Amino acid sequence: MLNDLQCLREKLSQVYASEWAGENHPQYEELLSKFVFHMTDAAPEIGRLASLLHAPETIKIGELRELLRLFFEHAVPHLVAAGQLYSHVPEVFPEQRGVHAILDANGENLLRSDSERPS
Repeated sequence: MLNDLQCLREKLSQVYASEWAGENHPQYEELLSKFVFHMTDAAPEIGRLASLLHAPETIKIGELRELLRLFFEHAVPHLVAAGQLYSHVPEVFPEQRGVHAILDANGENLLRSDSERPS
């Protein structure tokens, strides 16, 4: 597992370098490090979700629900951050602004809290 993670880090570094090394950005090394961190930190949830999706007959609803929560709350923010460091993550769907928002007294969008989620 550690060798796989190190291999992934090296490949991600190479890909980022092939895209950005010639730009001479003063914070290149820091941006490279952050890109690799975000991609590798999201990898466990991505792998677990991919495994379940490749064997849908084995999916238990409770397990999938928890995995989706982890994926959306942990992996997706990492992937968006990595995407913004690598290139640009376009907002192409209206749903990206959220569809489960709650408005506060000032009309500001609030996310539904964990206590408001069905159990």
